[in-house]
Amino acid sequence: MIRPLRITQLMLSQGLGGAERYFVDLCGALADRGHAVQAIFHRDFVARNELEAHANIQCVPVRIWAGWDLWARRTIREQVRQFSPQVMQAHLARGARIGGAVCTSLKVPLTVKTHNRVNLKYYPHVDHFIATTAAQKAYLMTHGIAEDRVSIIPNFSALAAVDDVAMLHHPIRFCSYGRMVQKKGFDVLLRAFRLFLDRGNQGLLQIGGDGAERGALEKLAVELNLNAHVEFVGWIAHPAQILDACDVFVLPSLDEPFGIVLLEAMARGKAIIATRTQGPLEIFDNAAAWLVDIGDEIGLTDALSYAAQHPEAVALKAEAALKCFKQTYATDAVIPRILEVYEAMLTKP
Repeated sequence: MIRPLRITQLMLSQGLGGAERYFVDLCGALADRGHAVQAIFHRDFVARNELEAHANIQCVPVRIWAGWDLWARRTIREQVRQFSPQVMQAHLARGARIGGAVCTSLKVPLTVKTHNRVNLKYYPHVDHFIATTAAQKAYLMTHGIAEDRVSIIPNFSALAAVDDVAMLHHPIRFCSYGRMVQKKGFDVLLRAFRLFLDRGNQGLLQIGGDGAERGALEKLAVELNLNAHVEFVGWIAHPAQILDACDVFVLPSLDEPFGIVLLEAMARGKAIIATRTQGPLEIFDNAAAWLVDIGDEIGLTDALSYAAQHPEAVALKAEAALKCFKQTYATDAVIPRILEVYEAMLTKP
C-alpha cells in the first residue's frame, strides 16, 4: 500500500502532444488515488481547463517566455516552496531544466520522464529518469547515466477500456489521428488508401488532427480523388468518438518514439496497423497488430487490404490488443510503478 504523497508535476509547453497528454492524465490519476498534486503549467496550455476542472489538483499557471526566464523561475520556486512536495516530476526539456534548478535549491528529489532521446544538457540536476522504452534507457546509459538511476515504465492511457470488441462495419472503416506534421506519415496513408481502393476493396477512412500539413494533405486527397472515401474531421478532443466509429486504427508514422494514440486504440478494442517504428515495436508483437515497414505504401496497402478481406483476423487482433492494454498499459497497471519510483527516491540519501 503506497502512502499518500505530496507531488509536484511540472510541464511548461503550450500544445497538446503525447507528452502533454501524459502530463494531464498523470496529474488526474495521482489525484484520483488520494495524492496531493500540484500541477505547474504554462498559462496558455491548451489543456488548462481540463486540469482546473479537477477538484483535487492545485493548479499553478505560469507566464514564461523561455528557459532563461528568471521571473518564471522565481515564481515556480516560490510556488513549490509553499506546496512543499516530497517529490517533483518534470516533463520535457524546459520543465527539466527549470525543475532541476528549483529542486536543487529546495532539496526536493526530481524525476523526469523521457518521451524521446533527450539532449542531456537540459537535464543536469535529475535524480532519476523514467524512460518510456528500453531503447531510451540504453540511450541514457550510453550518455553516462547510471543504470540504477533509470526505470523503464511505459506510457499509459486514462481512456476507459471497453469490455468487448465491437461488431465490424461493412464496408470496413479505418481511422487515424495525430498532429499533422510530416513525420506522422499521413501522406503515405492517403496514397496507400488510393491503392487499396484501386485493388477493388471497399472502405472508408477518417483522419483526425490538425497542424502545418493539413492543407497539403487535404489537397493531396483531392488530387487522389478520395473525396468520397476520406474525411478530415479536425482536432480530436474525445478520442473514443472517432475510435468507436472505426474498425481498424492506422498509425503510418515515419518516426514514433511511443504513440499514446496506439494505447487509446487498444483501449477501445480496435485492431491496429502500424509502422515498424520504435514505439509500436516496443508495444506490439504480431498477435496484436499488423506491422509494416516505414514509408512502405505497398506494404501498408497490403495490410489495409488484408484487414478488409479477413474480418475474423481483425477481430482477433482487436481482442489481443485490448487484452494487452488492460494488462500492461491501463492506468491501474502503470501508476503503481510510478509511485514505487517516487518512494524509492525518498529512501535514498
